[in-house]
Amino acid sequence: MQIIAHRGNSSACHENTMAAFERAVADGADGIEFDVRLTSDRQWVVHHDADVAIGDRRVPIQSLTLAEVTTARVGPQREPIPRLDDFLLWAREQHVGLIFDIKDREGIPELVATVERTGISNPALYSSFHRSVLKDIESLRPDWPRGLIIGDPRSGLARRFLLGSILRWSSRHRLTSLHIEEHWVVPSALDKMRAAGLRLAVWTVDDPLRMTMLAAFGIDAVITNKPDLAVTTIRQDR
Repeated sequence: MQIIAHRGNSSACHENTMAAFERAVADGADGIEFDVRLTSDRQWVVHHDADVAIGDRRVPIQSLTLAEVTTARVGPQREPIPRLDDFLLWAREQHVGLIFDIKDREGIPELVATVERTGISNPALYSSFHRSVLKDIESLRPDWPRGLIIGDPRSGLARRFLLGSILRWSSRHRLTSLHIEEHWVVPSALDKMRAAGLRLAVWTVDDPLRMTMLAAFGIDAVITNKPDLAVTTIRQDR
């Protein structure tokens, strides 16, 4: 089972910062999952929230230029928000896979251009909650692996109702994987997802007992805020 650092090692460092990413690599994570957002001048930055603190107010990133976003500081160490270009240039030199969590529906041609301009050769997967994003990537780069992120189904009934629709859409658009919130982890759902030929990543799991259970279930990847703990737990059990 692969160990994917959720926004880097976000338990030891502020999420989506270079410190968090560097720590995840040092911890031995197989991959890094990170969030990307679009600025008003159609540049991509690495950040989770839709807004950012500028002075004493929070401002939507989509209303700020790249230059304005990069003046912001986040976390107790007051770290800059990484430009996607800079993060990818760093990642290009690391032996680590990359999972994009694409937060905004617009700007996919610019995202593709950024990825290709930086020349990454890392294994990369493009994921989103937004199906339109995955369709746009499919139309531009149909060979790029894509994954749909799926939240908490809330109930067993909702899980049964939604699963058929998700699997049909995944097949129609040739997805590689599903990134499922851990309440989807029940044998009947897992069996159907695997039968559809989909790889399965489960988020966000920080409990070592749950990690061990997912490995026993044959899950392909665990997405965790604590990649150091996952490395110790999973690789120790092999």
